[in-house]
Amino acid sequence: MDRILDLIYDAAGDHELWPAALTAIADLTRSEGGILFGQSVSAEQVYFDFNGRLNSECNRIYQERHMQNPWSLAMEVEPVGRVVLSDEVVALNDLKRTGFYDEVLRPQAIGHNAMIALAARNDFRVAFNICRGNGRGGFEAAERQVFETLAPHLRRSVTLGFRLTGYLALRNAAFDVIDKLTDGVVVMGPRGHVLFANQTACSLEAEGTLKLNPSIGTWSPTHSRRLASLVRSALTGGAGGTASTPSFDSSRLLTVVVVGLRSGELSNLYEARISDAACAAFVIDPLRRETVGAQQLMDAYGLTKAEARVALTASSGRTMAEAGLSLGLSANTVKTHLRRVFAKTNTGGHAGLAALLATIGVVKAADEGARRSE
Repeated sequence: MDRILDLIYDAAGDHELWPAALTAIADLTRSEGGILFGQSVSAEQVYFDFNGRLNSECNRIYQERHMQNPWSLAMEVEPVGRVVLSDEVVALNDLKRTGFYDEVLRPQAIGHNAMIALAARNDFRVAFNICRGNGRGGFEAAERQVFETLAPHLRRSVTLGFRLTGYLALRNAAFDVIDKLTDGVVVMGPRGHVLFANQTACSLEAEGTLKLNPSIGTWSPTHSRRLASLVRSALTGGAGGTASTPSFDSSRLLTVVVVGLRSGELSNLYEARISDAACAAFVIDPLRRETVGAQQLMDAYGLTKAEARVALTASSGRTMAEAGLSLGLSANTVKTHLRRVFAKTNTGGHAGLAALLATIGVVKAADEGARRSE
């Protein structure tokens, strides 16, 4: 289990590790393989997928003809984080009467699936699946417990991988990058005492929103208790968690993501002279986030380079004609690219796209130093 958790969290910074993580989970639960999708079932579009040992040709057929299937339709109404076993939503005999089974599952001798929605935004979902052969029968209670144990860690890794550049920077002990992040980064020791806080976290402390001495907290006792609970979870081997906390002037809500640190981050931080690090908190302030770069959009939402450039240009408030002139494209081409961008990012128009870009942007230009505290 420790090896699997290391793989799951390492995959947040290196998506190429997802197939290995999925395969390891499949081995642990006596399954054939696993797959992680970022998809819109209603739009019948897969924006990214990581395949752990499942048949690639069957995956292609699934994406072409069978995204609307009994399993995916059942998961559309399930809450994020819930473990759903396929036998609970459709009987195997009923599944065998579908084209989805004939073309996607039968060639792989698969009849059972463990499914978790790891993230959801409107119609977009990140879907985790571990597929099991017909001969092994349905998943048992002990295997369900494995999935329930892993679910919060899988969700946290997806959150870190697609929203928090700070996690990758922390893993690499890249303090020059950490200092420039619009997200606050706070590293804590085994008793929850703050060992390191970057510039953004220190500025949030200066305005009264955060408290960093000796442990992380906020001006609100209620929200401080919630944060303390998440830190305790991370320090005792749990997945930590996510909480919202109001700013000192109550003008906005900040999101705090707390995670335990794995062996790779610990060794890098030790080399950077931060010893006894045990967990970290990332503080996302919507007022501090700036527009993302094209590569981040391409990585997170599967945009082409042209689509990413159009998204960034159009979200700056320019008209179709102005965006086209700036990019050397016709207004109709800009309109076509934008339709694809809206579909892939699940935004309904310019305002929604601009709001999304403001939410996920992470890096700003800054040259002031961070603080290290004992």
